[in-house]
Amino acid sequence: MHIVQVANYVTPTSGGQRLALNSLAEQYLAHGHATTLVIPGAKKETHIENNRKVVSLPGVPVPFSGGYRAIVRKEEMQQTLAELRPDVVELSDKTTLSWVPQWCRNMGIPCVVFSHERASEVVSERFPKWLPVSPVFRRWGENIEQHVDAIVCASKFSAEEYSQIQERVKVIPLGVDHEVFNPNASSALDQNTSALNTNAFTSACTILFAGRLSFEKRPHVVLLAARTLHLRGVKAKFVIAGDGPMRRQLEAMADGLDVTFLGRISSRQELATLMSSATLAIAPSPFETFGLSILEILACGTPVVVANAGAGMEIVNDQCGVIASPDGESMADAVEAMLQRDLSQVRKNCSARAADFSWLIAGESMINLFTSLTRGQALWAA
Repeated sequence: MHIVQVANYVTPTSGGQRLALNSLAEQYLAHGHATTLVIPGAKKETHIENNRKVVSLPGVPVPFSGGYRAIVRKEEMQQTLAELRPDVVELSDKTTLSWVPQWCRNMGIPCVVFSHERASEVVSERFPKWLPVSPVFRRWGENIEQHVDAIVCASKFSAEEYSQIQERVKVIPLGVDHEVFNPNASSALDQNTSALNTNAFTSACTILFAGRLSFEKRPHVVLLAARTLHLRGVKAKFVIAGDGPMRRQLEAMADGLDVTFLGRISSRQELATLMSSATLAIAPSPFETFGLSILEILACGTPVVVANAGAGMEIVNDQCGVIASPDGESMADAVEAMLQRDLSQVRKNCSARAADFSWLIAGESMINLFTSLTRGQALWAA
């Protein structure tokens, strides 16, 4: 089977979506399936990356996105897909490529949309209220729903967006690389000399935020919690791992607090070391459609405080973290509650919870879905 993954808004330094694309492709290849990735770039080019063909098509830069591009030229994408001759298309976009499911249907090719974000949250969080983008997103969504063969969501929260076509929706949780993210990752602390060579771990209590410094991730809530704990006399060091448009604002908010900004951690091993060395972590976004970083932190044996909305609360339970309202006071309360517990036992619970997730399971679930759709297409054609 030839699986063609198509995605927008992907760069070499992308976070969760790029990781999901690469991790699933690794499973497809391991099961003997040819795999090609089609993404936007500055120009058209093709290369091989980890035994997978990667085709870049010219993409238009997206303003204020931090370097993302979007493929908008329909003809070039159609020609590329026709030349690749996929058995199934895995589409990770619900915007300018929302026409792809209809094209696939016309060509007799099954198409599966992987929904990485809820459109309603994208509109409400990333665009000014006065900008009339809702009708555009609505049309894109309707086009997908009318023509797609299946929609994959990584959580029940994400799947709620498609309640009207739930018979075509499949929930497939993402995975985690347990070889990298595990409780023993902290043993590499002394060996890493770049981002981790700081005073980040000098405190008896270190609280971590790992993610993009953008509003939808709510990093400011972490600093509000830090301020609240400081006023309560709770001694804790906060470590912020990530970069983004809010960094300067957050640095100003952190004035007078014990906060270290590490910037973006490009090494997965260094990130795992950071996660396993923290006392606990805070992930306050109420819009997570899965929460890959939450799962990675748990796999490192570190408890997480998550928001009481979004998919984080589907991963974290009261044995491995705390669920709280995404505001400073509530997050501070949750941190204090966690610090009163037997953290050695909680850390074991975190590892046990993360063991329920793997890329092997996710990959096999996707392959089973693709196989059922290609067989159905063959029977229909016969």
